[in-house]
Amino acid sequence: LHALDSHLDSLRDRQALLLHQLEQVNADISMVETKRARINNDNMLISKLPPELLSHIFLSCQKEFHAFQIIASQVCSRWRELAYGTPLLWADIRIPLEHSSHISSRQHKLETYLSRSGPSCLFAARIHIRSNLDFSPFLSLIASHISRCSHLSISVLKHPKACLLLREYLESLQASQLNFLAIHVDWADSGPYDRIMSNVPLILKGGAPSLTSLQLTGIASGLRPPISSGITTLHLDGVYMLDLTVFDYRNILAATPSLVNLSLRGLKVDQPAAGMKELQTLELPQLRSLRFRAKDTDHPFTYNNSLLTALPLNQLQNLVLCDMDKLWLFDFPNVRDLSLYACNFGISDIGQLMLAFPSVASLTLESASLLYMALSIEGKPVWWPNLRALRVRDLAINDVPILLRMAQRRAQMNHPVEVVGFDITSRRRASS
Repeated sequence: LHALDSHLDSLRDRQALLLHQLEQVNADISMVETKRARINNDNMLISKLPPELLSHIFLSCQKEFHAFQIIASQVCSRWRELAYGTPLLWADIRIPLEHSSHISSRQHKLETYLSRSGPSCLFAARIHIRSNLDFSPFLSLIASHISRCSHLSISVLKHPKACLLLREYLESLQASQLNFLAIHVDWADSGPYDRIMSNVPLILKGGAPSLTSLQLTGIASGLRPPISSGITTLHLDGVYMLDLTVFDYRNILAATPSLVNLSLRGLKVDQPAAGMKELQTLELPQLRSLRFRAKDTDHPFTYNNSLLTALPLNQLQNLVLCDMDKLWLFDFPNVRDLSLYACNFGISDIGQLMLAFPSVASLTLESASLLYMALSIEGKPVWWPNLRALRVRDLAINDVPILLRMAQRRAQMNHPVEVVGFDITSRRRASS
């Protein structure tokens, strides 16, 4: 037995030596393979490109594949170094947050992107909070880098204290490079909301002089930043807000003399007191585009009149109307691109519609047989003689022959509709 034990010990020692040698051989093989792969990569044509050009290619690829910087950094050490050293690859930050288990990894992602895009590169941040989660660490990180943020979009759903958190972290900031700001906070039943649109800044009180586009929707409509004279795109949402006074409404618009695009959704403005001098149209010389969604109310004319009479409607070239049942006596003489969604105009309103838009060249609408019939009327004057493009959504089966008849008669009157487009649903119905 003693002899056998000695032999076993000898064999085990030999086994350990062989295993060690095998590990060493495997390590040598891995090192040689890595060296060979590196040499092979260096001989590839793409590896001979200057780093500046390859970096530009990376940025072009990222436009098609948002996470391309992650993929590129896993190809080889050279690409990884180049990806890490290209700040613009990490300057488009998108953080979806749906569950508490994601908080740590998403926070690490935000920290990593901010680090790799810094310290002098501008960045865009899009943060989507989809449940009642503590997103204050994300706001804190954004706030600490706000001086180089050019685009900030925050969307919060199902969070009763979202507005309080946003105001806490954004209130005193100065965002000198910010040119786009969009904040949406959905309604939550238990939220402590201030439903008044403030006439003084509540966030970014340090200033946002470069701001050109501002969208505040849902309950976030009350979180007003400084209104800059450089703003060209403005969206005002009054769905969850209490009434604005007509003077507050006019003061907001008057503070944006460079406004080009305006969107008004569910806004309700008090009518001026009886006997008050008629208010003049505001000076907005650059205004060209308006999106208007009426608020569901028992007195639509009163509120819509206050909203629209403040605007230089004769300047508009693009107009989107939503949830409108009447047009009243407003005229839009220079609108060329008109879109109508969920607008239930009656027979008595079609004539005013024809007269209000004499310059329409492109029309987008949900199926509307009355309008098709009006555009089919033969004789002079021809309604909307410049109409050349028609785009239809949700085409009703019964409207297919009416639409075809309209197209045929317009062609016979030498005012043809040259382009007709359908959404997928309408295309299926038309083909059937």
